[in-house]
Amino acid sequence: MSDKALPAGWVVQVTVDAAPAQPNPDAVPWRGPGVKDAPSFQYFNVAIADSAKAMEATKKLMAKGDVSAVHWDMSAVRGLSAAEIAALDLKSGEVKPA
Repeated sequence: MSDKALPAGWVVQVTVDAAPAQPNPDAVPWRGPGVKDAPSFQYFNVAIADSAKAMEATKKLMAKGDVSAVHWDMSAVRGLSAAEIAALDLKSGEVKPA
């Protein structure tokens, strides 16, 4: 049996796809769609113990600023202890950018 406490919250990672590169009009003739750059990552600290609910709360927060956010990939990458939640000054159910 483990003495490890269950997480009191989660760090949620959101993968944001980069837009395709735009053609440079001064370069050689354009030959098709641009290749996407590498995706970027955004992290959020969430004071919700259930990882699925933490990701849903993050999705709701992101959708307020960007409608396309509801289609971004996300995952709960690390549990947060009650002490970490307190140190981050998160209230129950709160989501903050990391």
